[in-house]
Formats: sequence, C-alpha cells, structure tokens
Amino acid sequence: MTKATITQKPDGTLTFELTLSSQTIADTYQQVLSEVGKTAEIKGFRPGKAPLSMVEATSDKSKLYSHVLEHLLPPAYSKVIHEHQLTPLIEPKVTPKGMEIGKDWTLAVEVATAPTVDLGSYKQYVKTALKKLKNLPAGKAGDAKPDDKLNLIFDALLAGSKLVVSPLLIQEEAKSALSRLAKQLTELKLTVADYAKSLKKTPEELISQYKKSAETNLKLEFILRTINPDRKKALDILSAL
Repeated sequence: MTKATITQKPDGTLTFELTLSSQTIADTYQQVLSEVGKTAEIKGFRPGKAPLSMVEATSDKSKLYSHVLEHLLPPAYSKVIHEHQLTPLIEPKVTPKGMEIGKDWTLAVEVATAPTVDLGSYKQYVKTALKKLKNLPAGKAGDAKPDDKLNLIFDALLAGSKLVVSPLLIQEEAKSALSRLAKQLTELKLTVADYAKSLKKTPEELISQYKKSAETNLKLEFILRTINPDRKKALDILSAL
C-alpha cells in the first residue's frame, strides 16, 4: 500500500512521502528473484534451471532490491500523481529515507510544477516601459529594433511580476543548457573549463551564470503562459500595448 501527503510550496515544488509496505516488497522480491532465475547460470544446472534458493545465494542482494524498487516506484508515484491531479514538469527527485529489509520502505519525493504567478498591473507597467521607445528623439526612434521593444517588455515583466521558480526546474534547465554547451565544445575539442577560462571565469562561475540565465528564462516562460497559454498570442497582446 502506498500513502502520501502532499506539501506544496509557492515555487511549485511538491514534496511527499511514499510508503511501500513490507508485504508488497517481499512479494515483488520473489517476482524479481524468479525473473533473475530464468536466465541465471549456476554450475551444475542448465541456464534458468537452478533452484531459486541457489539463485538468491549467488546474487547481489543490493541489485535485487534495486530491481524491486524499479518495479514498485513508478506505479506508486503515478498513483499519487493521478489521485491528486498533479502536473509535474520534470522527473521526480527521489531520496530513500528508510529501506530496511523486512520493514516498510519510506521514500521522500520532490516534484516541480508550475509556480504561482502574480502579474500585478502588467498592462500598466509594460505601457510605462514602452513609453521609453515612444519618447526617443525623432532620429533615434527610427533606429529602435524589434528586439529593443521585446527586451523592454521582458524587463518590465520580470521587474513587475512576483514569482519564485522551483530550484529543481532551474537545476534541470541549467543542466540541459550546459550539456548542449559541452557537446558544442567537444566538437571544437574544447572543455567547459577551457571555455570558462576564455571568458575569464572559473567553471563554478560559469555554472552560476547558467543557473541565473535558466531562472530568468523560466520566469519569463511562466509569466507569458499566465498572460496566455499560447506564447505567440501572449507576445501579440504585449506588443499591442
């Protein structure tokens, strides 16, 4: 049996505990053992024909119980997600709290969902920001580029909206961006450390920079979704102000 109590933070991080009963664990352990036994090769027996007691004695118990967890965790997690109608944005972070053999297992689960977004009077402060373009001298107003307008809108939204993004999402976003960077650098036969050095930064400073960028990008994404689920429509609404 699986039990769960959900705790939700304003940043969209959900935390709950899963409890897997000792009986369910024991039953699944026997299933895993049977699966392993079907292909086990033990001297004196044909492949898959050795007694399960011998298969168990010659197997790595930690690996067997890892397989047990692989069997039980996905359905237990999915049950909680469906029962509480949750919408996780990334894979969960699972931390074992108690996994003693013969007892119930307790797992701490963290999941990232969309944060609560307070837009405030966004139309008003975006209009105020755009006046900077309208009030430019005639000669300079013609030099303004579409990106200049977008940057003013984005800066205004970031300054005027209130939201906190889950650290889990920021970490995942930064990790993906750094992975893409590492792949590009590998093609150039460079390392992330080399790239950081060329920017006069340490690898740690570069990672920190990527995390800040990830946080900003995520905030903008959630702000725009709150204005309109369709990003293009959200931008059209803002550009028309």
